[in-house]
Amino acid sequence: MYIKNSMSKKTTDEQTQQPQYIEELLKNGTTVLSAKTRDELTEKVNQIPVDCKYSAGAVGKNYDTGAFTLRVDIIN
Repeated sequence: MYIKNSMSKKTTDEQTQQPQYIEELLKNGTTVLSAKTRDELTEKVNQIPVDCKYSAGAVGKNYDTGAFTLRVDIIN
């Protein structure tokens, strides 16, 4: 029983913490996401809050490092 309670507490704490890029997006109105794969990039975009209206450009790829990037801007 004790383990179950501490696990549910951990889940609640994880849900209240936002990734740094989301904090940057909400504070500055823009951020550049980067990831090793397109799927990772998609996961990051899916974590943006539902009530946040945003636009995104084309996905870029750095062929030297293999990283994908995406600029996201809040729409006012």
